[in-house]
Amino acid sequence: MAFTVEVGESAVIVELTGWDRLMNGIQQVIIDKSQIMGAESTERGALESSITHRALGCGTHNGAKRPNKRRVGTMLGSGLAGSQFWATAKGEGCDELLVLTLANHRFVRAVLAVPRPNELARAANRS
Repeated sequence: MAFTVEVGESAVIVELTGWDRLMNGIQQVIIDKSQIMGAESTERGALESSITHRALGCGTHNGAKRPNKRRVGTMLGSGLAGSQFWATAKGEGCDELLVLTLANHRFVRAVLAVPRPNELARAANRS
């Protein structure tokens, strides 16, 4: 995997390496905890249908037609007024992902594959 997600005390840091870094032109996405307006754990299948295409580079697009693919980078889609950042490996529609609703950030939402997304969502909402 060419990305890592670190959830620290003051920020969530997504580090891209290898092809992910090259294809997205992004080395890191840093989300300060003050920028997180809400967090939840949501099934992957419910989220992917809103993706219409990637903002940059090539790779999997259209989540409704191509579900459960590896998705890393800026995604555009319906139902959101802005871009969203995804960092997920190939998976299943029933996989739980951490969804962060953001304010004052270049992305309006971050969708991340992390261990124990339910626990992290609860912890983020308590902060």
